[in-house]
Amino acid sequence: MTGARMARNQKLTPVIAGRTIAQIGWDGATAILHFDDASVLRVRTPAPPAADAAPLEIGKVRAVRQSTAAVAFDLDDGSTLQLPLAEATSCVMLRDAKGAMEYAD
Repeated sequence: MTGARMARNQKLTPVIAGRTIAQIGWDGATAILHFDDASVLRVRTPAPPAADAAPLEIGKVRAVRQSTAAVAFDLDDGSTLQLPLAEATSCVMLRDAKGAMEYAD
């Protein structure tokens, strides 16, 4: 997806490592990751997925890597969920089950 090196996101990884992505939905070009603890992470992407796009990986998050162009969620089963970012910053936001902000970049 991107040739840029993706470094470990040292702020987001400890916040969501061990949480399980239970479902992924879309609101236009925003990916909405629902976790098993009812927290929700939103990632603004450049465009919504194509109608015939393959389903995205879900599972327990081991680590998060990020570049200026994409964010990648490394899962415990060895797979990776990678999403392009709409902009270099202000594209990722995590709220807990009660709606309180846990992370934003």
